[in-house]
Amino acid sequence: MGQGEVLFQRFGHAALCVVYDSEPARSRCYNYGTTDFGSPPGRLGWQFVRGTSRFWVSVWPLRRMIHEYREADRTLYRQRLPLAPAQVRELARVLAHDALPENRYYVYHHFKDNCTTRVRDHIDAVTGGALSRDSDGSIGVSFRELGRRGLAELTGLVVIAHFFLGRDADLEVTEWEAMFLPDYLRASVAERLGAEPEVVYTRAGRSFPTEGSSGKLWVLLIGVIVWAPLVATRLARRGERAGLWATSILLALIALPIWFVAIASNVAELRWNEAVLVFWPTDILFAALSGERRRRYATVRVLSLLVVSAALATGIFRQPIFVALLIPLVPAVLVEIRSGTRST
Repeated sequence: MGQGEVLFQRFGHAALCVVYDSEPARSRCYNYGTTDFGSPPGRLGWQFVRGTSRFWVSVWPLRRMIHEYREADRTLYRQRLPLAPAQVRELARVLAHDALPENRYYVYHHFKDNCTTRVRDHIDAVTGGALSRDSDGSIGVSFRELGRRGLAELTGLVVIAHFFLGRDADLEVTEWEAMFLPDYLRASVAERLGAEPEVVYTRAGRSFPTEGSSGKLWVLLIGVIVWAPLVATRLARRGERAGLWATSILLALIALPIWFVAIASNVAELRWNEAVLVFWPTDILFAALSGERRRRYATVRVLSLLVVSAALATGIFRQPIFVALLIPLVPAVLVEIRSGTRST
Protein backbone atom coordinates (compact mmCIF):
# COMPACT_ATOMS: atom_id res chain seq x y z
CA MET A 1 0.00 0.00 0.00
CA GLY A 2 1.23 3.47 -0.87
CA GLN A 3 1.12 6.58 1.27
CA GLY A 4 -2.01 8.08 2.75
CA GLU A 5 -2.95 11.53 3.98
CA VAL A 6 -2.76 10.81 7.72
CA LEU A 7 0.59 10.97 9.54
CA PHE A 8 0.78 7.26 10.38
CA GLN A 9 0.08 6.43 6.71
CA ARG A 10 2.98 8.49 5.33
CA PHE A 11 5.39 5.56 5.04
CA GLY A 12 3.06 3.13 3.31
CA HIS A 13 1.99 -0.28 4.51
CA ALA A 14 2.24 -3.98 3.70
CA ALA A 15 0.25 -7.12 4.43
CA LEU A 16 0.44 -10.83 3.63
CA CYS A 17 -2.54 -12.57 2.10
CA VAL A 18 -3.34 -16.25 1.74
CA VAL A 19 -5.44 -16.52 -1.41
CA TYR A 20 -7.64 -19.44 -2.39
CA ASP A 21 -8.27 -19.05 -6.12
CA SER A 22 -11.00 -21.70 -6.13
CA GLU A 23 -12.68 -20.32 -2.98
CA PRO A 24 -12.14 -16.52 -2.96
CA ALA A 25 -14.32 -16.07 0.12
CA ARG A 26 -11.74 -17.99 2.18
CA SER A 27 -8.91 -15.64 1.22
CA ARG A 28 -7.49 -13.79 4.20
CA CYS A 29 -5.01 -10.94 4.69
CA TYR A 30 -2.84 -10.59 7.77
CA ASN A 31 -2.27 -6.98 8.76
CA TYR A 32 0.45 -6.35 11.38
CA GLY A 33 -0.18 -2.60 11.45
CA THR A 34 -3.21 -2.59 13.72
CA THR A 35 -3.41 -0.50 16.87
CA ASP A 36 -5.86 1.82 18.58
CA PHE A 37 -5.37 4.90 16.40
CA GLY A 38 -8.55 6.29 17.91
CA SER A 39 -6.96 6.69 21.34
CA PRO A 40 -6.04 10.24 22.45
CA PRO A 41 -2.95 11.53 20.55
CA GLY A 42 -1.20 12.29 23.83
CA ARG A 43 -1.53 8.71 25.01
CA LEU A 44 -0.48 7.25 21.68
CA GLY A 45 2.45 9.67 21.46
CA TRP A 46 3.57 8.85 24.99
CA GLN A 47 3.52 5.15 24.17
CA PHE A 48 5.75 5.80 21.15
CA VAL A 49 8.15 7.82 23.32
CA ARG A 50 8.26 5.11 25.97
CA GLY A 51 8.61 2.35 23.41
CA THR A 52 5.49 0.57 24.65
CA SER A 53 3.20 0.96 21.63
CA ARG A 54 1.23 -2.26 21.36
CA PHE A 55 0.33 -3.34 17.85
CA TRP A 56 -1.29 -6.54 16.72
CA VAL A 57 -2.06 -8.64 13.69
CA SER A 58 -5.62 -8.43 12.45
CA VAL A 59 -7.20 -10.70 9.85
CA TRP A 60 -9.18 -9.19 6.99
CA PRO A 61 -11.06 -10.74 4.08
CA LEU A 62 -9.08 -9.94 0.93
CA ARG A 63 -11.92 -8.08 -0.79
CA ARG A 64 -12.59 -5.96 2.26
CA MET A 65 -8.92 -5.00 2.58
CA ILE A 66 -8.68 -3.93 -1.05
CA HIS A 67 -11.92 -1.99 -0.71
CA GLU A 68 -10.76 -0.19 2.44
CA TYR A 69 -7.48 0.97 0.93
CA ARG A 70 -9.11 1.99 -2.33
CA GLU A 71 -11.61 4.05 -0.34
CA ALA A 72 -8.66 5.69 1.42
CA ASP A 73 -7.25 6.46 -2.06
CA ARG A 74 -3.99 4.65 -1.48
CA THR A 75 -2.12 3.03 -4.35
CA LEU A 76 -2.21 -0.77 -4.09
CA TYR A 77 0.36 -3.24 -5.39
CA ARG A 78 0.04 -7.01 -5.44
CA GLN A 79 2.97 -9.42 -5.61
CA ARG A 80 2.31 -13.13 -5.94
CA LEU A 81 5.05 -14.99 -4.09
CA PRO A 82 6.53 -17.89 -6.10
CA LEU A 83 6.34 -20.45 -3.31
CA ALA A 84 6.16 -24.22 -3.43
CA PRO A 85 3.02 -25.82 -1.95
CA ALA A 86 4.89 -26.82 1.22
CA GLN A 87 6.12 -23.24 1.65
CA VAL A 88 2.60 -21.90 1.18
CA ARG A 89 1.27 -24.25 3.84
CA GLU A 90 4.04 -23.28 6.26
CA LEU A 91 3.50 -19.55 5.70
CA ALA A 92 -0.25 -19.94 6.15
CA ARG A 93 0.37 -21.88 9.37
CA VAL A 94 2.69 -19.20 10.77
CA LEU A 95 0.26 -16.41 9.91
CA ALA A 96 -2.63 -18.25 11.54
CA HIS A 97 -0.46 -18.84 14.60
CA ASP A 98 0.37 -15.13 14.83
CA ALA A 99 -3.32 -14.23 14.64
CA LEU A 100 -4.23 -16.27 17.73
CA PRO A 101 -5.26 -14.06 20.69
CA GLU A 102 -2.28 -15.17 22.75
CA ASN A 103 0.21 -14.44 19.93
CA ARG A 104 -1.16 -11.44 18.10
CA TYR A 105 0.41 -8.59 20.09
CA TYR A 106 3.89 -7.13 19.75
CA VAL A 107 5.73 -3.96 20.79
CA TYR A 108 6.07 -1.68 17.79
CA HIS A 109 9.35 -0.07 16.70
CA HIS A 110 9.22 2.16 13.63
CA PHE A 111 12.56 1.04 12.18
CA LYS A 112 13.09 -2.45 13.58
CA ASP A 113 9.75 -4.11 14.25
CA ASN A 114 6.74 -2.83 12.34
CA CYS A 115 4.01 -3.98 9.99
CA THR A 116 6.47 -4.33 7.10
CA THR A 117 9.39 -5.97 8.92
CA ARG A 118 6.99 -8.66 10.14
CA VAL A 119 6.02 -9.39 6.53
CA ARG A 120 9.70 -9.30 5.51
CA ASP A 121 10.71 -11.73 8.24
CA HIS A 122 8.01 -14.26 7.37
CA ILE A 123 8.85 -14.20 3.67
CA ASP A 124 12.54 -14.54 4.47
CA ALA A 125 11.98 -17.47 6.80
CA VAL A 126 9.78 -19.46 4.43
CA THR A 127 12.16 -18.89 1.48
CA GLY A 128 15.28 -19.96 3.36
CA GLY A 129 16.74 -16.46 3.66
CA ALA A 130 16.04 -15.16 0.15
CA LEU A 131 15.67 -11.59 1.43
CA SER A 132 18.38 -11.55 4.11
CA ARG A 133 21.09 -13.28 2.07
CA ASP A 134 23.85 -10.83 1.05
CA SER A 135 21.74 -7.90 2.18
CA ASP A 136 24.04 -6.47 4.84
CA GLY A 137 25.59 -3.81 2.61
CA SER A 138 24.78 -0.14 3.19
CA ILE A 139 22.38 1.63 0.83
CA GLY A 140 24.17 4.91 1.53
CA VAL A 141 21.55 6.72 3.59
CA SER A 142 20.61 6.85 7.27
CA PHE A 143 17.36 6.07 9.05
CA ARG A 144 16.93 9.81 9.60
CA GLU A 145 17.19 10.49 5.87
CA LEU A 146 14.72 7.73 5.01
CA GLY A 147 12.33 9.05 7.63
CA ARG A 148 12.62 12.57 6.24
CA ARG A 149 11.43 11.35 2.84
CA GLY A 150 8.18 10.15 4.35
CA LEU A 151 7.75 13.47 6.17
CA ALA A 152 8.87 15.62 3.23
CA GLU A 153 6.04 18.14 3.54
CA LEU A 154 5.71 17.94 7.32
CA THR A 155 8.52 20.37 8.08
CA GLY A 156 7.52 20.79 11.71
CA LEU A 157 8.19 17.12 12.43
CA VAL A 158 11.52 17.29 10.59
CA VAL A 159 12.52 20.23 12.81
CA ILE A 160 11.42 18.42 15.97
CA ALA A 161 13.56 15.46 14.91
CA HIS A 162 16.66 17.70 15.01
CA PHE A 163 16.15 18.01 18.76
CA PHE A 164 14.69 14.66 19.80
CA LEU A 165 15.91 11.99 17.36
CA GLY A 166 19.22 10.61 18.56
CA ARG A 167 22.41 9.14 17.16
CA ASP A 168 21.08 5.67 16.31
CA ALA A 169 18.91 7.29 13.63
CA ASP A 170 22.08 8.42 11.85
CA LEU A 171 23.46 4.93 11.30
CA GLU A 172 23.70 3.94 7.66
CA VAL A 173 20.94 1.55 6.66
CA THR A 174 21.64 -1.86 5.19
CA GLU A 175 19.54 -3.31 2.38
CA TRP A 176 17.93 -5.67 4.90
CA GLU A 177 17.11 -2.87 7.34
CA ALA A 178 15.71 -0.66 4.57
CA MET A 179 12.94 -3.20 4.11
CA PHE A 180 11.20 -1.63 7.10
CA LEU A 181 9.74 0.59 4.38
CA PRO A 182 7.15 -1.00 2.06
CA ASP A 183 8.73 0.50 -1.08
CA TYR A 184 12.07 -1.16 -0.33
CA LEU A 185 10.41 -4.45 0.58
CA ARG A 186 8.44 -4.41 -2.66
CA ALA A 187 11.62 -3.78 -4.69
CA SER A 188 13.56 -6.52 -2.88
CA VAL A 189 10.77 -9.08 -3.28
CA ALA A 190 10.64 -8.27 -6.99
CA GLU A 191 14.41 -8.53 -7.41
CA ARG A 192 15.15 -11.53 -5.21
CA LEU A 193 12.01 -13.61 -5.74
CA GLY A 194 10.98 -12.47 -9.21
CA ALA A 195 7.60 -11.37 -7.92
CA GLU A 196 6.95 -8.34 -10.06
CA PRO A 197 4.46 -5.89 -8.54
CA GLU A 198 1.08 -5.58 -10.20
CA VAL A 199 -0.79 -2.31 -9.71
CA VAL A 200 -4.24 -3.05 -8.33
CA TYR A 201 -5.26 0.56 -7.80
CA THR A 202 -3.58 3.91 -8.49
CA ARG A 203 -4.16 6.83 -6.17
CA ALA A 204 -6.38 9.50 -7.75
CA GLY A 205 -5.34 12.32 -5.42
CA ARG A 206 -2.19 14.39 -5.33
CA SER A 207 1.17 12.69 -5.27
CA PHE A 208 3.27 12.96 -2.12
CA PRO A 209 6.66 14.70 -2.32
CA THR A 210 9.78 12.78 -1.30
CA GLU A 211 12.05 15.81 -1.00
CA GLY A 212 11.51 18.63 1.46
CA SER A 213 13.19 20.98 3.89
CA SER A 214 16.13 19.70 5.93
CA GLY A 215 14.76 21.82 8.76
CA LYS A 216 18.10 23.54 9.38
CA LEU A 217 16.89 27.03 8.49
CA TRP A 218 13.96 26.60 10.87
CA VAL A 219 16.34 25.48 13.61
CA LEU A 220 18.36 28.63 12.94
CA LEU A 221 15.16 30.68 13.17
CA ILE A 222 14.51 29.15 16.59
CA GLY A 223 17.98 30.32 17.51
CA VAL A 224 17.19 33.85 16.37
CA ILE A 225 14.06 33.85 18.55
CA VAL A 226 16.11 32.68 21.54
CA TRP A 227 18.83 35.28 20.98
CA ALA A 228 16.46 38.18 20.22
CA PRO A 229 15.65 39.33 23.79
CA LEU A 230 19.30 39.37 24.87
CA VAL A 231 20.61 41.00 21.68
CA ALA A 232 17.81 43.57 21.49
CA THR A 233 18.20 44.74 25.08
CA ARG A 234 21.98 44.89 24.70
CA LEU A 235 21.67 47.07 21.62
CA ALA A 236 19.06 49.28 23.32
CA ARG A 237 21.30 49.52 26.42
CA ARG A 238 18.35 49.04 28.71
CA GLY A 239 16.35 46.15 30.12
CA GLU A 240 19.35 43.90 29.70
CA ARG A 241 18.57 41.84 32.77
CA ALA A 242 15.05 41.14 31.50
CA GLY A 243 16.44 40.21 28.09
CA LEU A 244 18.90 37.81 29.71
CA TRP A 245 16.12 36.21 31.73
CA ALA A 246 13.97 35.78 28.59
CA THR A 247 16.81 34.13 26.65
CA SER A 248 17.73 31.91 29.60
CA ILE A 249 14.16 30.76 30.07
CA LEU A 250 13.83 29.93 26.36
CA LEU A 251 17.04 27.89 26.50
CA ALA A 252 15.77 25.98 29.53
CA LEU A 253 12.38 25.38 27.86
CA ILE A 254 14.14 23.78 24.90
CA ALA A 255 16.41 21.68 27.08
CA LEU A 256 13.84 20.31 29.53
CA PRO A 257 11.73 18.26 27.07
CA ILE A 258 14.89 16.97 25.34
CA TRP A 259 16.23 15.69 28.64
CA PHE A 260 12.83 14.40 29.71
CA VAL A 261 12.37 12.32 26.55
CA ALA A 262 15.95 10.99 26.71
CA ILE A 263 15.45 9.89 30.31
CA ALA A 264 11.90 8.57 29.95
CA SER A 265 12.23 6.71 26.65
CA ASN A 266 13.25 3.09 26.18
CA VAL A 267 13.69 3.66 22.44
CA ALA A 268 17.39 3.83 21.51
CA GLU A 269 16.79 6.47 18.84
CA LEU A 270 15.30 8.79 21.47
CA ARG A 271 17.33 7.80 24.50
CA TRP A 272 20.87 8.21 23.13
CA ASN A 273 20.52 11.81 22.04
CA GLU A 274 23.61 13.97 21.57
CA ALA A 275 21.39 17.04 21.86
CA VAL A 276 21.39 16.59 25.67
CA LEU A 277 25.04 17.64 25.56
CA VAL A 278 24.08 20.80 23.66
CA PHE A 279 21.00 21.91 25.59
CA TRP A 280 21.26 22.07 29.38
CA PRO A 281 18.30 22.87 31.65
CA THR A 282 20.84 24.67 33.86
CA ASP A 283 21.13 27.45 31.27
CA ILE A 284 18.65 29.35 33.41
CA LEU A 285 21.82 30.18 35.39
CA PHE A 286 22.83 32.66 32.71
CA ALA A 287 20.26 34.94 34.36
CA ALA A 288 20.11 33.53 37.87
CA LEU A 289 23.83 33.95 38.55
CA SER A 290 25.67 37.23 38.62
CA GLY A 291 29.18 38.60 38.38
CA GLU A 292 32.10 36.18 38.35
CA ARG A 293 29.89 33.10 38.83
CA ARG A 294 27.91 33.95 35.69
CA ARG A 295 31.10 34.41 33.69
CA ARG A 296 32.45 31.08 34.91
CA TYR A 297 29.26 29.30 33.97
CA ALA A 298 29.31 30.95 30.53
CA THR A 299 32.93 29.82 30.08
CA VAL A 300 31.99 26.24 30.98
CA ARG A 301 29.17 26.32 28.44
CA VAL A 302 31.37 27.71 25.68
CA LEU A 303 34.03 25.08 26.32
CA SER A 304 31.44 22.27 26.48
CA LEU A 305 29.96 23.33 23.16
CA LEU A 306 33.39 23.53 21.58
CA VAL A 307 34.04 19.96 22.72
CA VAL A 308 30.75 18.88 21.11
CA SER A 309 31.77 20.70 17.92
CA ALA A 310 35.10 18.86 17.87
CA ALA A 311 33.31 15.52 18.41
CA LEU A 312 31.01 16.29 15.48
CA ALA A 313 33.90 17.37 13.25
CA THR A 314 35.86 14.19 13.97
CA GLY A 315 32.90 11.85 13.58
CA ILE A 316 32.72 10.80 17.23
CA PHE A 317 29.26 12.34 17.31
CA ARG A 318 27.11 11.85 14.26
CA GLN A 319 23.83 13.74 14.72
CA PRO A 320 23.26 16.75 12.42
CA ILE A 321 23.28 19.26 15.30
CA PHE A 322 25.84 21.82 14.13
CA VAL A 323 23.13 24.43 13.57
CA ALA A 324 21.29 23.58 16.79
CA LEU A 325 24.56 23.95 18.67
CA LEU A 326 24.57 27.66 17.83
CA ILE A 327 21.38 28.21 19.84
CA PRO A 328 23.08 28.04 23.27
CA LEU A 329 26.55 28.99 21.98
CA VAL A 330 25.68 32.54 20.94
CA PRO A 331 24.17 33.54 24.33
CA ALA A 332 27.05 31.84 26.16
CA VAL A 333 29.61 33.82 24.19
CA LEU A 334 27.70 37.07 24.64
CA VAL A 335 27.39 36.53 28.40
CA GLU A 336 31.04 35.59 28.75
CA ILE A 337 32.23 38.64 26.79
CA ARG A 338 29.92 40.98 28.68
CA SER A 339 30.87 39.58 32.08
CA GLY A 340 34.55 39.65 31.19
CA THR A 341 34.31 43.27 30.11
CA ARG A 342 32.61 44.27 33.36
CA SER A 343 35.19 42.39 35.41
CA THR A 344 37.98 44.17 33.61
